[in-house]
Amino acid sequence: MTTAASATPSEINPLATVPREIAERLRPYFDQTIDKIVHEVQSRVADYARPHDPKYHRATRAAVADALNGFLDRIGNPEPPDEELRERFRELGAGEAYEGRSLDSLQAAMRISAAITWRRINELQMAEPLTLPRRYLGPLAETKFLYLEELATAAMEGFNSVQAQVAGELQRRRGRLLNLLLADASPAPETINGLARAAEWRLPAEVAVVALHSRDPESTGTPALPPDVLADFNRPDPCLVIPDPDGPGRLRSLGTALRDWDAAAGPTVEVTRAAESLRRARDTLALVSAGQLPREGVTRWSDHLSTVLLFHDPGLITAMSRMRLAPLEQLRPAQRERMAETLLALLQHGFNANEVAARLHVHPQTVRYRLRNLRRLFSDRLDDPDERFELEMVLRARLTGHGTA
Repeated sequence: MTTAASATPSEINPLATVPREIAERLRPYFDQTIDKIVHEVQSRVADYARPHDPKYHRATRAAVADALNGFLDRIGNPEPPDEELRERFRELGAGEAYEGRSLDSLQAAMRISAAITWRRINELQMAEPLTLPRRYLGPLAETKFLYLEELATAAMEGFNSVQAQVAGELQRRRGRLLNLLLADASPAPETINGLARAAEWRLPAEVAVVALHSRDPESTGTPALPPDVLADFNRPDPCLVIPDPDGPGRLRSLGTALRDWDAAAGPTVEVTRAAESLRRARDTLALVSAGQLPREGVTRWSDHLSTVLLFHDPGLITAMSRMRLAPLEQLRPAQRERMAETLLALLQHGFNANEVAARLHVHPQTVRYRLRNLRRLFSDRLDDPDERFELEMVLRARLTGHGTA
């Protein structure tokens, strides 16, 4: 195998074997071809169809002339390709990115240019075989395709460079927008509108904020999310702003993407109230991470209002539990657990012994026996609606490990 270090000039550049005078013979014909190529490109590629823009026409003509002259300069030249020309095509690729286009139009224009040039070379060889001997067609053809690939690669480099810059700037703007929406002070609508336009984010009627906590602190990857979701995984408290969160399957599909994260969604609110949604999401996330709410998918604050309310102030619920459940302290630990479970079931089922027995898998007579003991412990408090409400609250908290009996 021939290595780059041992390759001869002709192996690196097939045109190095073609006499230099061939380039001088071709140059007048190429000069005549430039305007034909420009006309064809502007006729066949919609993005370049600007016949009434002389500045754009001159720029297109200059690019074609640069490409053709660069090709002629390769003939009989063993030196490496011209870096200046490659830089010119990097700039062309960058220009496509700045104008918000893909590379398709530029690549189509380059293919048209190559086809017309090769057609012109063949016409010349057939008409004037002494000017361009047939034995040189092979090296010319080989190098033409290599040359086209080289220019296309340079254009792609310029395009990708700008795309990365544009994407980075857009992401920074979206980060600023997210921080604005989640600021403690409600942002002015006009401020949101301006930054949303700069961030290319369609302003929705409503949003919800999803608070996140990684289950793997060592992980550095970020999930793939829909393009309209504002995300910041670099915050101390990573979160997302979800436009129109109540759309069909919206949060369910996010749950799939966030399978390596604890995720909790706050309420759906107007855009100017996103910070409120974040606060509720954080409250919910704390319960998810503590195992008091389900960890599958995105847990919605609105589906667990009573639980979130119950644990909003853990110190308060613990103090309340000690006070309201003090009568159970008279019992042995095992008996205390059975009586607490029975009391909660009685409160939830309206003191119906048969329903409670079915739930606890015991005989109804056992339930009635326990109820008599509970009435002895709590007296007429079991008949007071307010007392019942508070007892059920603290017993629910007790089941999740909060409060004491």
